[in-house]
Amino acid sequence: MYDNLSKYDRLENELKLKQLQIKSLLTITQAINENVSASGLFSMYRTFLNWDMGVGKMALFTSDENDWTCVTQIGIDYQLDERDLLERILQYKRTSPVRPDDLDYLREFEVVIPVYHKEVPIAFALIGEIKEEGVDIYDQIQFINTITNIVAVAIENKRLFKQQIEQERLKKSLQLAAEMQRMLIPDDIPETDELQFDFYYKPHFNVGGDYIDIIGLEDNKYIVCIADVSGKGVAAALLMANFQALLRSMVDKFRNLDVLVQNLNEGVFRITKGDKFISFFIGCLDMKSGTLEYVNAGHNAPVFLGSDGIEWLTGGCPVLGVVVNLQDVEKGVKIIEGECTLFCYTDGISEYEDERGGFLGREFIENFTLNNMDLDPVRFNKRFLNEVKEIGGQENFKDDIAFVTCVYDKSGKRIRGKKIEKKLDEKVR
Repeated sequence: MYDNLSKYDRLENELKLKQLQIKSLLTITQAINENVSASGLFSMYRTFLNWDMGVGKMALFTSDENDWTCVTQIGIDYQLDERDLLERILQYKRTSPVRPDDLDYLREFEVVIPVYHKEVPIAFALIGEIKEEGVDIYDQIQFINTITNIVAVAIENKRLFKQQIEQERLKKSLQLAAEMQRMLIPDDIPETDELQFDFYYKPHFNVGGDYIDIIGLEDNKYIVCIADVSGKGVAAALLMANFQALLRSMVDKFRNLDVLVQNLNEGVFRITKGDKFISFFIGCLDMKSGTLEYVNAGHNAPVFLGSDGIEWLTGGCPVLGVVVNLQDVEKGVKIIEGECTLFCYTDGISEYEDERGGFLGREFIENFTLNNMDLDPVRFNKRFLNEVKEIGGQENFKDDIAFVTCVYDKSGKRIRGKKIEKKLDEKVR
């Protein structure tokens, strides 16, 4: 039909097509500048192809992080088998006629128009039943290709902008959560001339699920505890905050540690319904009786260095929150004579890898404690952290990390320099 037209008719048709193309480009460009919604752009694209370009069949697919969806179509009154279609059209790297071996899957269409951004496919248009309308069909396809690229890139930019806004919103939320979590970490640590505490806490992300607390009670008793919530990030931090509230509300009510742990377990189970768990260690230092009572609920065993040497505090019960009732909770007791060191930590320490990919393990912690038993808690923790970093070659912690050191020294020799040390370096809490 195109060949039978006179030269004048061909020129006239080509002029009309160019005018139509310019008008369409201006309309779509203006819509993009006015931030028309994605659905509005798809509607304009469909109308342009169907009414202005005479396209009888069309299917446009866009990608949202490799999740492909047919967002608009023309002349298709049946459900597209998107899985088979996508397997075929993702092989097209440039605008091309449908290949003969793809006709079984793309029989309704004549042309595939892929749109790539930095070698990543972001859209595909399938075009069929193109009316020549007295002009070169190649020119029509080229302009359809141009319009498809403009619309697809505009939609991708909208998606990326929305993603950026969501990331900024998430970043601000995480910053707020981190600030709130820092408020939950103890700031005013109880201390006496004989008993001192010091701790280090660093979440893997901005917020984490490790928990440390040091609580002074009446009758010269002190609670020291450490916990690790399963999982990471905001969800773990929220459970940690709830757990701290539970502990703080119960610690004065249930003075027996075994009863306290049983009630904490019930509280955690009510919150998580068994979907999360908490490993937990709690110790109660009684300065009058010179004893340390403790319960280890499935946590990394703390190391206790006393007059009888090194001991790992393992007695207790399973982790908290898995079952509604803990039937048997074993309470351990250590006698404090003269002086002792208690070092508690989370699995971010025990699973820290050295340069050869091995874990620190108990041997390292035990040897470090024996070799530094004369240090006050602040110097002990600072030296421990430095040695861990030296072993790993860098700060390649893959989890939240937390550790707390308690030193009892009746003579006061080991702890007398702690306040001076704090003035020199205010610590990394």
